[in-house]
Amino acid sequence: MKQFMTKAYLLIIGLIPLFILQTGAAYSSADEDPKGFVICERIKRQGICEEYRLNMLSATDRQLITKHCTVGVRCPEEDRIGYCSRFKDPDGLVFDKHYYSGTEKIHDWDASTIEETCISSGGKFHKG
Repeated sequence: MKQFMTKAYLLIIGLIPLFILQTGAAYSSADEDPKGFVICERIKRQGICEEYRLNMLSATDRQLITKHCTVGVRCPEEDRIGYCSRFKDPDGLVFDKHYYSGTEKIHDWDASTIEETCISSGGKFHKG
């Protein structure tokens, strides 16, 4: 039994780096094919755009989000103040959240507020 536990432990330890690499690959590059994305764009009214990777959504979440958002595009870079990769909302959904200036809001987003919100939501802040 002890040998089995040792082998199981080693297997789990060996799989952790593989899992980390695959998760990182899912959030790797701005050059990824837009067909794998869906965005919920509220730039004019709220100064935000949420970018979901279709392969990271459950079937239920995919059905709901694709019904109300745009499939096959990425959030624009123009007027973007910064973005938070791997932002996790209270429902457990993980996405990239982009913040923009020049909106109908009274005040534009502040980079330090975006960074603080991003980090507290388990994400990584990127300026610009």
